[in-house]
Amino acid sequence: MCGVGTVSLASVRSGCCVAAVSVDLPFSSERLAAREQAIRRVSHPLPGSVPLENRRPVNVRAVHDRWRLFDMLIDRFPQVSRAEWQARCDAGRFVHSAGDVRGKDDRVRAGEQVLQIFPLEVEPRVATDIRILYEDAALIVVGKPAPLPMHPSGRFRRNTLQHLLNLAYAPVTVRPVHRLDANTTGLVLLGKTRECCRLMQRQWMVGAVEKAYLVRVAGHPVDDVFFSDARISARPSVLGTTFIDEAGGRVSRTDFQVVERRDDGTSLLEARLGTGRTNQIRVHLWDLGHPVVGDPAYLAERLLGDTQTLDVDAPPLQLHAWSLAFCHPFSGERLHFTAVRPSWAS
Repeated sequence: MCGVGTVSLASVRSGCCVAAVSVDLPFSSERLAAREQAIRRVSHPLPGSVPLENRRPVNVRAVHDRWRLFDMLIDRFPQVSRAEWQARCDAGRFVHSAGDVRGKDDRVRAGEQVLQIFPLEVEPRVATDIRILYEDAALIVVGKPAPLPMHPSGRFRRNTLQHLLNLAYAPVTVRPVHRLDANTTGLVLLGKTRECCRLMQRQWMVGAVEKAYLVRVAGHPVDDVFFSDARISARPSVLGTTFIDEAGGRVSRTDFQVVERRDDGTSLLEARLGTGRTNQIRVHLWDLGHPVVGDPAYLAERLLGDTQTLDVDAPPLQLHAWSLAFCHPFSGERLHFTAVRPSWAS
């Protein structure tokens, strides 16, 4: 569970991108409470508890022009097995936008959109204790519980943070500025407009955003302060996991500091991201021999598990987005948010 933390405003830091636009004051605590009530209303029952057929687009990239549909799917989504793609093609689950079935040997064209049909299904349950930490006319900061995917993927379409917030905020469409893994709790920043998201993502690109995580790991690191700059794969592998790829991976860096060495053989760390790769903290710690406690994918001895997203009743992944600081995209004020620590980090 992720509770409400603290927020402080400081002077503007150089390098922040500020637009000359006036911004309303932060919403009152009463208004934030009303938002949380709206989220509870749209979450009970969960929208994904009603069976629904989904049609998800697969956009054909230029590199796959004139490829067979089957080969394109394997190359585009290597985390899904060949046997699974074969079964989906045999079941006629790929169609034109007009509704005609696309066979596995059909040639696809660059720019084409193929629809993948997902039959009627109920989505897995998720945690819904979403807390609104801050809101104004431009942006929202929420405390995300877990497990809760950020956006549609895999088995989840409607039981996601973005879908639940858009139901509660309708007709306003809110957009995540960044993402957390489904199993990770903590602070998430969302924009109420495309312009806000664009300005905030620019801060991410130039390193003007400060993020700190609390993470509990197996074992006791040798040093109190250490880092990993191992390159992380650009493309996902089994179950969407990434891995260390020194030859062709993307430049990555995570800095760690030991907060507490515990008698049970685990350690509480603070992690700070120098880059933002998928699963970065988890992959770097896994490679260092200190996997995150509760991680269902990156196991001890560099083994991989058989699932990514935990069930709602499973023991939690002990990784928490604890601190977030950035410049407001319009006012330029430096905002710093700190979430309540989860019980495992207390």
